Amino acid sequence: MGVVTQAAGQAALVILDWPEKRNALGPEQAGELAAALRAAVADPEVRGVVITGNGAFCAGGDIKGMVARADMPPEERRALVYSAYQGLIRAVLELPVPTVAAVDGPAVGMGFDLALACDSRFIGPEGWCRQGWARLGLIPGTGGELLLRERAPGALWRLLDGQPKVHADLADRLGIAERTGDLTAREAALRRVQSYAVYSRATLAGYVRLNRSELRARLEEHQAECLSVQLELLADPEFRSRAGEALRA
Repeated sequence: MGVVTQAAGQAALVILDWPEKRNALGPEQAGELAAALRAAVADPEVRGVVITGNGAFCAGGDIKGMVARADMPPEERRALVYSAYQGLIRAVLELPVPTVAAVDGPAVGMGFDLALACDSRFIGPEGWCRQGWARLGLIPGTGGELLLRERAPGALWRLLDGQPKVHADLADRLGIAERTGDLTAREAALRRVQSYAVYSRATLAGYVRLNRSELRARLEEHQAECLSVQLELLADPEFRSRAGEALRA
């Protein structure tokens, strides 16, 4: 149980494998995933990383853990969010090869942010995304607002209106992700990475560097702002009330 890494030709397949919790991430799981991603690109033959999940893609953050840490001193909580949760997004953006999210189940909240952090995304016939954070009375604490703005300018307000499930057709129209036809998202993502095998790793690293340069330059300041806002919201009784309702659902 945990993160499973498999080689598939010149692709590294990184699978979240906590099916009993729909791949929801606590700090330990976020750190484990970040470490697995860094290890996956140690092989110089790898031309791309596919991130996916067993069952769900990722149901977001571990709500029970968030509630349990409600009384944690603010500076400790700030350090935890920065290192574990925001650190996972930074780890994705620091990988030297293209990254592809394969969404074959739900990607909610931080799971949606994780998919948005990838260079490209596929949503399969059974996959869907949801903004998720606002339902708990929170903002995307890992940087998802910036990531969504980069991928699909103006889409935020549509996704906050009723918190719709974003299936492949809507995601494609918004420019958030690509449809897969009859393929699963994992199959489509692996096919995409295999197409990069004709290029050298250095060439791909050059494209990665250029394509992510503006986002990476803006991310640090944005994540700092996210921390300030999120810590206030986590201390709000409204969050505890909404989180309790979510846990009982």
